[in-house]
Parts: sequence; C-alpha cells; structure tokens
Amino acid sequence: MTRSAPGPKLPLHHKTAKVHHLVELLRDHSAGMHIDQISAALSVDNRTVKRYLSDLRSLGYELEQEKGKAGRRSLYRIPDNAKAPTHFIAALKKIEAELLAGGNPKYGPVIRRLATYLEDREAPAREATEPQAAHEIYHTDHGPFAEANPLPNILKSLETAIAGCRAVKLTYSGYAAEKDGFIFFPYVLSLRVGTLYLIGRQDGNKGPFKNLSVKRIRRCVATQETFARAAFNSAEFYKYTFGQWARQPEEKPESVVLSVRAKWLRKYLKESHFNPDGRFLDAEETLYEIKLVVKPDLVNWVLSLAPDLVPVKPESLKNEVAGRVAKALEALGREL
Repeated sequence: MTRSAPGPKLPLHHKTAKVHHLVELLRDHSAGMHIDQISAALSVDNRTVKRYLSDLRSLGYELEQEKGKAGRRSLYRIPDNAKAPTHFIAALKKIEAELLAGGNPKYGPVIRRLATYLEDREAPAREATEPQAAHEIYHTDHGPFAEANPLPNILKSLETAIAGCRAVKLTYSGYAAEKDGFIFFPYVLSLRVGTLYLIGRQDGNKGPFKNLSVKRIRRCVATQETFARAAFNSAEFYKYTFGQWARQPEEKPESVVLSVRAKWLRKYLKESHFNPDGRFLDAEETLYEIKLVVKPDLVNWVLSLAPDLVPVKPESLKNEVAGRVAKALEALGREL
C-alpha cells in the first residue's frame, strides 16, 4: 500500500507534532514498538508515552497492543490500513472559529494545521476507491515560461473529482482573499495555448463558469459533496477567445482584419485554429479576418509577427499596437 505524504510539519517540541510523529512510527514499525523505544524516539518519558497512546485511542486510531509474555514488554502498532480520524475535522474547525470569536487566537494556527493534516490524509484514501487508468492519460509540458508544473497529486485529484462529479476544496495563488481555500465544482481540464486550465463553477455550482490555471493550484482536497453537471460546452466557452484570456459574458466580439505581408504567414494562418475560423477576404490573400474579443494576448501576438502582420481594424487594436511600438522605440532610444 502506498503511503500518503505527511501533512504540514509542526516544531518537534510541540505535543501535536509528537503525536503525529508517534502515529507515523507505529505505522512504520509493523512488528510493533515498546514504550522504551517510543520514549527514546520522541524524547519524552514513559508516562508521557502512555498519555500519548491514550490520546490516540481517544482520537479513534486503531491502536493494537500485543501484550508481552515471559518478561517481554508489550508492543504497540497501528495497522497501515487504519484510517485517520477525519470525523474530527468539522469539530476542529468549529473550535477554531469559537476561539477566534472569543478573542483567543493563540491555538488557531495549531488547530488549522491539524485539520489540514487530516484532510490531506483523507483525500488519497477516498481517491483510491475510484477506478484509475493503468496508463498515462496525457502528458503536459509547459515550456520555459511556466511558473511551475502542476503537482501530479493535484492532477490525479482533479481527474477523479471530474469523473465522479465531486466538489473540491482549492487553495489558489490568485485568490489572496480566500487564502484558506474555496469550494469549486470542476467540469473539465482544458489544455489551451500551452497552459492547462480547470474549468468549473463556484457559488454552489450556480455561478458563472471560470477557468483556473492548474499550475497555480497549490492544494486540492476532494470533498464528499457531489453535484449535477449543468449544460457545458468547452468550444462555446472559448468561442471568440484568442488565447489564455477567457471572454466575459458582457464582452462582445468584433471583426479583426489583419494585413498579411509574408507568404509564410499566409500558410501559418491557414493552419491556425481560431474559434470561429478565420478567412482571407481577397484572392491575393493579403487581408485576413477573424472574429474575436480584443484582449492583451491578441495585441502581443500581432506585435510578435510585425511587420509581416499589421492590424487594419478595429481602430482600438491599431491604436494599441501603435502605442506599444512607440513606447518600445522610446525606451530603446534611451538605452542607445
């Protein structure tokens, strides 16, 4: 059986950390440990070890005791298939909230870490009950400009949650106001312009669809909450969208006409996949039209292909490109 990664570490002089360490010791030593061994490993006396063992029983751990015979000492172990006592998570969060409301935040961080530890222990066990593919489903390579590759355990959690229509609790680097995480209802993973996105909803599965960059998901915990999928079409979600900037419901697409001034670029545009498709307006293939919402990523793309690609309309795109070029020339002039 594959063990899950340990939760956040507390200082080893802290009682909570010692109890966590004791759980790991008793799971790792399948033959069992006697009290003197535990005492040495935790740097506490034998009476304290006995209190810790009693605490584990109170918390619901499956603690086994093999009583010694003929002068041998009793051995203690926790079967590796024993479940963490996750039924205490809700109570721990309630205690934290009540302490904070009562003006006593001293133990809040410790309780929060313990709840996080139990949630992280619970997620792999829940996912193990779901059917898993025996081969790699896909491979992602984000290239040199990625902040970080998504963690494999996060991808696995998301795949399982999407397949089972199960809500997840996410911690996301872009949501500073929700640093403790938020509930998200995942619909699909979408690889778009070299970046993997998670598309789904918040607000009880009733809010607008959002796309979150998977590489910015710092933590993902499966919940017990299942949901009914609403009608959703990935192609419609990205319709009139050039790249990574998703179109908002109130944003209207407009006709974008580009002057194509290189033969290689004509071939490139014919092989490109816009949604909806673009088209050449003239037989000479010098004017190319696409219908999009103008966003900064479109401006960046036009600039990257200049002077072989020049905007003709709309005026807003022409002005933005011209302004960016003027600023670049001004900055370059100062450096020369």
